[in-house]
Amino acid sequence: MSTPTQTETTNKQGLARLSDLWNEYLPYWFIAPMVAVMVMITFFPGAYDLYLSLIAEPTLNIFQAEFVGLSNYQTAFTRGGAVHSFVITITVVVSALLLESLLGFFLAALVAGVDAGRTKSFYRVLFIIPMAVAPVSLATIGRIMLNTEIGIIPYVINTATPFTAPAFLSEIPLLTVILLDTWNWTPFMFIIFYAGLSSVPKTLIEASRVDGAPLWRRYVHVIIPYMKPVVFVATLIRLIDLFRTFGVVYGLTNGGPGTATQLVSINIYEQMFINNQMGVAAAIAVVYLVFVIAIANIVIAKVGFEGVWD
Repeated sequence: MSTPTQTETTNKQGLARLSDLWNEYLPYWFIAPMVAVMVMITFFPGAYDLYLSLIAEPTLNIFQAEFVGLSNYQTAFTRGGAVHSFVITITVVVSALLLESLLGFFLAALVAGVDAGRTKSFYRVLFIIPMAVAPVSLATIGRIMLNTEIGIIPYVINTATPFTAPAFLSEIPLLTVILLDTWNWTPFMFIIFYAGLSSVPKTLIEASRVDGAPLWRRYVHVIIPYMKPVVFVATLIRLIDLFRTFGVVYGLTNGGPGTATQLVSINIYEQMFINNQMGVAAAIAVVYLVFVIAIANIVIAKVGFEGVWD
């Protein structure tokens, strides 16, 4: 009867050790590919952006780049128009978020109150259609429809109302951008709020109706509190997404007239590809990233996932 050699024993011990390591850290092996992808598409570009914001010009050898410290940040906020673009962006985000949330909830409540199944399906499809329009297509259509000479909207205002249509893209460009984004993305809020309304137990609504609560009290004291998780998640997602707005505004106004609609994203684009100020663009992007993360964390901390689900 042959006995195992020392080499075979060592190999078996090594395989057993590897098997133990595999089983012990099994969850980490499964998430490792996702972590690697996140590092490649998120953390590495962020670190490189921070590097670009601290040098004069990028070079093939990163160790030969001229380090300029916070000079790019100073240029961005003194001569790069970063402060103005931040103000414009915050104005658009807050205004559009409020309008989209209110209109989305109002439309969801109307559709949820419809009894006929086919009618409800028709309205659901009708209200979702605007979200299917691509930003570039929406901007192109908007420029045509809002044109003071050939646009259908100024024509209808001038002929069907006692008012004179303003020059939407030159006199009230910021309001126009907000309203156009509201038209495009209110369906997103509508979908989520409608799903939330559909999940409210009918027994709660019936109980409040039996107690004699009017419609507004049923929404304020029963329906909306029950929908807190839905409202919180929808608002947070849309808030972050609004900070990423670029295509529709750039296609509609190019950030103008002047800098009237120059969002931070447009300012970064212009500094990078028009002014050829890569360091300044990177500096604005770094500050903007920190700003958006801070806003999102403040919202989460003030409202809180735990508080929402209590």
